[in-house]
Amino acid sequence: MVRRVTHQSDSTVQQEAEALIRQKVADYIGKQLYPATVRLDSGAPVQVDGVAADESVFVEIFAHQGSLKGGQRHKISTDALKLITLGRSRPQAQLVLAFGDAEAAAFVTQGTWMSEALASWRIKVLVIELDTAMSDGIRAAQARQVMVNPNAEPPAGASAG
Repeated sequence: MVRRVTHQSDSTVQQEAEALIRQKVADYIGKQLYPATVRLDSGAPVQVDGVAADESVFVEIFAHQGSLKGGQRHKISTDALKLITLGRSRPQAQLVLAFGDAEAAAFVTQGTWMSEALASWRIKVLVIELDTAMSDGIRAAQARQVMVNPNAEPPAGASAG
């Protein structure tokens, strides 16, 4: 039996979830979506999780499962700003922020200032249901990926393990 060794920061399951979410959003919208680098009017490149071939749809995907921490809220805010910027240069484009979990999406759906901001900038929020195996796999990966600064001083009284 071959046992796959998973590195603590391995994001394979999140990448698989992003691909699944992208496909389900494509099915919902009725256009194929691909990860792509898009050029803004200034020529600056921007990586987008899902783009229709005719650039009529832009999608940012967040596969995280469960409640969000500050840095994850910042990532969503940055993705929203990216979509806003794309929407300014392509005013007819559909802008979508897609989540793989309703609890993670609560930051932008539960009557927050962010939900108001997204609505005012025409960013549609979609929550794509993932099957239990995919969701559990992401949660397990998230547990492995707890970020720790290896150069930080340990708290007073802590011992090295």
